[in-house]
Amino acid sequence: MIYRVLGIDPGSLSWDFFGLEDNKTILDTSLPTKELIANPQKAITIINSVKNIDLMVAPSGFGLPLKDVQELTEQDIFFTLLKFDQKEKNKLVGLGEVLRLIKAQKIPGIIVPGVKHLPTVPRYRKINKIDMGTADKICTAVTGIKDQMERFITSPENTNFIMVEIGYGFTAVLAIENGQVIDGIGGSNIMGFRACGSLDGELAYLIKNIHKKNIYKGGVAYISGYSDLSLKEITLLAEKDEQTKVALKAYLSSVKKAVFGISSSFSSKEKIKEVLLAGRGSNLAYIREKMIHGLNDVAPVRIMNSFSQIAKRAAQGAAFIANGILGGRFESIINNLKIKEAYGSILDDIFIPFEKEKLISDLD
Repeated sequence: MIYRVLGIDPGSLSWDFFGLEDNKTILDTSLPTKELIANPQKAITIINSVKNIDLMVAPSGFGLPLKDVQELTEQDIFFTLLKFDQKEKNKLVGLGEVLRLIKAQKIPGIIVPGVKHLPTVPRYRKINKIDMGTADKICTAVTGIKDQMERFITSPENTNFIMVEIGYGFTAVLAIENGQVIDGIGGSNIMGFRACGSLDGELAYLIKNIHKKNIYKGGVAYISGYSDLSLKEITLLAEKDEQTKVALKAYLSSVKKAVFGISSSFSSKEKIKEVLLAGRGSNLAYIREKMIHGLNDVAPVRIMNSFSQIAKRAAQGAAFIANGILGGRFESIINNLKIKEAYGSILDDIFIPFEKEKLISDLD
């Protein structure tokens, strides 16, 4: 059976849209995030340009156990965003509005899980964690699995790699063993080009009132002193600016520690076939060369293959997931990932005291 499917990647800099009819690309485009925030209806216009969609993986943020968009509650939307106040503007502000529009127009869509929801990640690795990798990171991992299957002519169960996605704001690292996500370090826990990464506990105490905006600051761009520059501009500046060199060294060190750390989650180091680089930053020669040099001790490093001209790998993977959910050509990948068996809440297994019950009751 041939299915018409669509995948969306709600990125910090752009929202990407990728559509497939069987193995034929029917949509491949991108929209600046700032335009979408100003006018969320633009996303719906792009979605509606593909007629007779069988299924779409909607923008899912932190994700949920597999859920139809038509069944979403306001509590569900909060859990995809983790944003308390409409006044607290951030890069994901348009996501909730787009989900409401998709629901209102009855477009066939689903929310997919994040890393923490997957049964293939042992519970002990989830303790006191929320951001182990958002839903779009699962989508990028699917593209990586497809890449390895074609490169090594093998089944999903024989794909093994560490994924490093270098985005405009965040960087994330996932461990994929036997075609399943077994661990993840989300973008709020690794230094990014915009994001600060994990906050030192004592520093968090001194800051006192930590807001969502704090998560989006303190990374490479801020260390360099040029917070408005693009990734490419920052890497070019590193040729002559000492502070920018320090910023990039700090970033590369953070990523290297994450990759070496997550390598311990594999059943054996020999299982790791490759380190696959994805995201905007992977296209920059400076970053790519540093990553290859710094991570080659773990496994051979290369750029993850892309199956589109415009849309990022997360949007591609989202379309592959939609196809697999329906029983299409990517069904074996999706069944092996156990996306359909995802469960729980991102607030499960948090043992650091906070007003969890009040938070949930306020959403009801």
